[in-house]
Amino acid sequence: MKIDLPATTFEREKKGDIKRLRREGKIPAVLYGHKEKTKRIYVDHKEFKQVLDTLKKETVIVNLKIGSKSYACVIKSLQQNPLNEELMHIDFQHIHKKEKVRATVPIHAIGEAPGVEKGGILDIHLHEVVVRCLPDALPSHIDVDVSALELGETIHLRDLEAADIEYELSLDSTVVSILVPRALEVEVKPPAEEEAVVAEEEVAGEEKKEVKEGEEKKEAKEEKAAKETPKTGK
Repeated sequence: MKIDLPATTFEREKKGDIKRLRREGKIPAVLYGHKEKTKRIYVDHKEFKQVLDTLKKETVIVNLKIGSKSYACVIKSLQQNPLNEELMHIDFQHIHKKEKVRATVPIHAIGEAPGVEKGGILDIHLHEVVVRCLPDALPSHIDVDVSALELGETIHLRDLEAADIEYELSLDSTVVSILVPRALEVEVKPPAEEEAVVAEEEVAGEEKKEVKEGEEKKEAKEEKAAKETPKTGK
């Protein structure tokens, strides 16, 4: 996804030039690229705010228009005032088709998980992920389909379809999972575990039965012996 953004070059002449730009609703910035001379520029605050709103949901390539030229860019950093969160400065990196770019891509969970319908909780571990790829392969976002996710199941980074993309995180990283509440843990025990529990209970039941039968036989034998023993008197 590409968004056009007008920009203007400027040369800082006085100490107060930067403050003057900000008072006028402009944001100072720089544009740089591989083996290129850094350009001092500024963009309109309102126009950049529209780009920023989109960036919260999608990864975009900013088509920076300076005069008659256009520069495909990614935003490398934003500086904000920690007190009022006012945008203070932007770093734009000019990207080239044959050079890989590093960018943060949002992750969107889509679909209805069967595990949630059965009482589980959808736990999203990663809301975004840093990738490296060529500009043409850069996705605006990555969809994670949870429509087949059952109780206790997990989707890892390696499970996502992402051609020509390198992840900076380990492929074993968890993206989403269905948490099982304690009240449901017994119901979702693996079959092997359930069979083991049942077998254990059956063995315990047989042992109790054998002990009881043994005690009954012993009592009957003692009772029979008592009847057969002749009584003696004085």
